[in-house]
Amino acid sequence: MGTIFTRLMAVMLAALLLQGCGFQMRGNGIPSELMTMKVVGDNKSDFYRLVTTRLKASGVTLADKEGIPVLTLGGIGGTSQVASVNAQGVDTEYVLGFSTQFTVSVPGKPTQVFPINFNRSFLNKPDAALASSREQEQLNREMQEQAANQVIRQLSQVSF
Repeated sequence: MGTIFTRLMAVMLAALLLQGCGFQMRGNGIPSELMTMKVVGDNKSDFYRLVTTRLKASGVTLADKEGIPVLTLGGIGGTSQVASVNAQGVDTEYVLGFSTQFTVSVPGKPTQVFPINFNRSFLNKPDAALASSREQEQLNREMQEQAANQVIRQLSQVSF
């Protein structure tokens, strides 16, 4: 009897502590107002395809008509900065940057703008140039996938 009471008290104490510190579960669904929307952007880009695929998987109906919410995907920007050099002055590490933004326009509501920025470090291997370029391409793909996931997460947090 004592162990059941102890476990119950431990669970209640943990729940109280989580609530007290402001922890909240993330919303896992896109608001009903956004379940039918139009997506505007470069429909030939990988980022556009990633976002639209994730939207469809979340149950969003993509339509091309007036009077519905519009998700506008901005252009993708990338940067590459030298982070470190070796004793011979050869670049050994880079910081790759990825940036984009998207806007959500709902008729009768103010437009909401959401920036997305990522940085990843990348080791340059001058003696393995092909492997380095493939690693850099892989990092760029991963950052686009993470950005597409972030679009879906942020859409679930849009408030009207």
